[in-house]
Amino acid sequence: MVKLIVTDVDDTLVPEAGSVINPEYYDIIRECRKRGIIFGVASGRQKPCVRKLFEPVLDEIFILADNGTDIWSSQYQTSMKLPYDLYTELIDDIHELEGYSIMACKPDIAYFEYGHEKYFEHMKTYPYVGEYTDDMRGIKDICKISVWREEGIDPAVERRMQEKWSDVMEVCMAGECFLDFMAKGCNKGKALSIMQGHYGIGREDTVAFGNADNDIPMLQNAAHSYAVAAASTRLKETASQVIGEMKDDAVLKKLREILNIAG
Repeated sequence: MVKLIVTDVDDTLVPEAGSVINPEYYDIIRECRKRGIIFGVASGRQKPCVRKLFEPVLDEIFILADNGTDIWSSQYQTSMKLPYDLYTELIDDIHELEGYSIMACKPDIAYFEYGHEKYFEHMKTYPYVGEYTDDMRGIKDICKISVWREEGIDPAVERRMQEKWSDVMEVCMAGECFLDFMAKGCNKGKALSIMQGHYGIGREDTVAFGNADNDIPMLQNAAHSYAVAAASTRLKETASQVIGEMKDDAVLKKLREILNIAG
């Protein structure tokens, strides 16, 4: 029996950085509420950005923002921080990379470095709430670091960062141009398990949708898991089923099927 549904956003429900969602998703969320089914949104985006996208149904969902490090519902809120010593070491290491920009995320705000205006301007299209800093190492209580390269993350750089950091923190691709870092054990899967515990719902009654490697832990915590057609190879291998394209509202169609709603 389905009791909880959770879905990624970018390239799962909307195009990357999309600021408009098919309003029929709101109808689905309202229908879930009527049936007593919990609906959640899990995203690499910051919380204010997700809240804006789902504003018409905000009181009817929970949010796992910044890759699950920032958890929000109208009744429950918590966040998971990177240890400060690891954070500063990571910042120093990223500064050694040529052509890469840093975004340091707290709940509700992101920080960008002067000289990397292109990254901030790109994130404003989501839209993100952020500001510049001239002392990235001095910022505390960071939930997530997101490294960006406009041309895409070099696979060699991803391998290097995985090899160096994955023993002490979560390292995952979040789309082609983003490499994300969170505290060890803090990811969408952990956040989902927290909300499953909060609502008293098990893995066997959970449905999850995603497209990228950062969705893998979340799909592993759902007995019914779906990857969109353009998902990463690793996510497709994790999912129970591969469905259609995001641009064709494949998730919406699958939700109608699950809820037995004619579309």
